[in-house]
Amino acid sequence: MNERMNQLEQRLIEQHHKDLFLQTKHTLKALDDLIEQHRKFTSIQAISGVKIVGSEEQLFYNTISEAKELIVVTLEKTLSDLEHKGDKNYTRNYSDGVE
Repeated sequence: MNERMNQLEQRLIEQHHKDLFLQTKHTLKALDDLIEQHRKFTSIQAISGVKIVGSEEQLFYNTISEAKELIVVTLEKTLSDLEHKGDKNYTRNYSDGVE
């Protein structure tokens, strides 16, 4: 994902929309922080004797991973719309347009 993010950053800088990249980067960082908080919380629970359900943990991490992927895909679609702005033969991803 880091390589994809680096490529997106370069493409967004070319389009003068680095703010979109920074917003996405901050959102992904917030999700990483949530994972770290969850990891600490479950560690404390395990030390306290609370049984950790592995399938629930797996679901949590899979959900966060899918959310991060969806955020990056959305940024890619938005960037694609920005790059093809004014192209009459291009089918936009978002009908409300991008600026």
